[in-house]
Amino acid sequence: MDFSLSESLEDYLIDLLELSEKSFAVRLVDLARKRLVSLPSALEAVKILEKKNFLIHETRGYIKLTDYGLEQAKKIYEKKKILLQFLVDVLGVDLEVAIRDAHKLEHDISQETFEAIKKFTKLNSSNIKRKEAKMPLTLADLKVNESGKVVSIDEQAQKLKSKLLSMGVVPGTIVKVEKIAPLGDPIDILVLGYHLSLRKNEAEKIFVERI
Repeated sequence: MDFSLSESLEDYLIDLLELSEKSFAVRLVDLARKRLVSLPSALEAVKILEKKNFLIHETRGYIKLTDYGLEQAKKIYEKKKILLQFLVDVLGVDLEVAIRDAHKLEHDISQETFEAIKKFTKLNSSNIKRKEAKMPLTLADLKVNESGKVVSIDEQAQKLKSKLLSMGVVPGTIVKVEKIAPLGDPIDILVLGYHLSLRKNEAEKIFVERI
C-alpha cells in the first residue's frame, strides 16, 4: 500500500490533528469548514486518507485518526513548527511571511536538510535560553506589542529613575512597547494609559519581566 501523501493531503491531516485536539468528535463538515472547501472535496480527501490507513470515517459521520495517522500528523506538525521557529527566531523573518514560507518548505525540503535545520535551531534556541538566563531582560529587549512588568530601574540612572517615579512607573508597573523606530531608537511605550518615548539607552536601564 502507498502511504505517501500529497501536499494537500498533508494539510488535511494537520487540520484534522488540530480539530481533534479541540474536540473528541470531528465531523466532515468541521474539516471542510477549516479547509475552506466543499463537503464533496473534503469527503474525497477523507476517503483517500482512510484508504491509506490514516483515519477512520465512522458510519455516524465522525472522523478519527488512527494510531498511525496520529503519529504521522504529529511528525508533519513538528516539521512545520521547527521550520517556522527557524525562519522567525534564527533568520528573523516576519511571522506572517514565515508562516507562508514554512508551509511551502515543509512539503519540498529533503529529510537531510530538515534534520540539519532541526539540529541548528535546537542549538540556537539553547544558546538563547542560556543567554537569557545569564542576562537580565530590559525594556529594550521587548518587541513591538510585547508587554513587561517593571522589576527594577538601574540605580545609576538617577535622572531616569526620578523621571519614571514621578510618572508613577514603579516596580510592578506594566509597560507595553507600541513602536520602535527603524534604527531602534527611540522606543515608544504605553504605560499607565499614556505614551512615553524613551531612548534605547534609557530602555536598557529598565529591567522587566516579560508577560
